[in-house]
Amino acid sequence: MKNFLIAILVLFAGSFIWGQSNSKDIPKSPLTVADVENVFGKGFKEEAPSKFGEITSYRFAHKDYTVQVTIQPSYGAKSVAEYKKMMTPKGTTWQAIPNDPDGAMIEVRDDKNDDLASTPAIEYIRKDKLVRLQVLGTYYGFDKKDMPKARDEMRQKLAKLKRIP
Repeated sequence: MKNFLIAILVLFAGSFIWGQSNSKDIPKSPLTVADVENVFGKGFKEEAPSKFGEITSYRFAHKDYTVQVTIQPSYGAKSVAEYKKMMTPKGTTWQAIPNDPDGAMIEVRDDKNDDLASTPAIEYIRKDKLVRLQVLGTYYGFDKKDMPKARDEMRQKLAKLKRIP
């Protein structure tokens, strides 16, 4: 049993290392600190990007939360709704942002069944790429009663970020 667990650990570690790219090999973020600060306010610092397979992630850290941008192939889907038919976890729905030029949608999670319900996120598809914009760490800075309002404000800010790619 011990050898089996060691083998699994070695395989997992190898696949993790093989799947990630060195940050110097990852293209520069399509958003800048200035882009994020224009919408969210001052105090952000760009972190090293990461890549796992075809998914590239960029993060902009603030003392209170982090804005994360994730870019991945849309696999031929022309809209977030089409893409999400395949990929949406149970308890998650998508709400269209009215008149959005990219057909962006807001991720809506059930507060009662999901600890991540406080993570504001929007997604859109542009140039065959699914782009996910989300704010991480908001659940640390707000009382539960203030979370719905804070989540809506963060979603509105995410929708105002410069569209990429």
